Amino acid sequence: MSIILASLGMKVALWIVMILVGLTILAHLIRGLRGSKAMGELAECITRPVLLDLLPLLLLALLTRADPTHVLVLIWYYLAALFIALHRLLQLGELLRRR
Repeated sequence: MSIILASLGMKVALWIVMILVGLTILAHLIRGLRGSKAMGELAECITRPVLLDLLPLLLLALLTRADPTHVLVLIWYYLAALFIALHRLLQLGELLRRR
């Protein structure tokens, strides 16, 4: 975690992804509590984004120690954060349109 905290760009990218994941989870929860979703589906809506979106960013941040220049891993980190954010924005838009 200290690797992410040392770089302002990595920290901001992680914040953006975390905010979008949180908004998506909140939208899923609101829709799930209004409808008839099972608790298992609601639990999956919470855990899946954390495992598939946030964990890879944290693992990429750990890989910066393996690359002495940090250039390749930083490029992967920022691209992954960008695509995860775009995916979450599109999913959030789709959730809000379904109402």
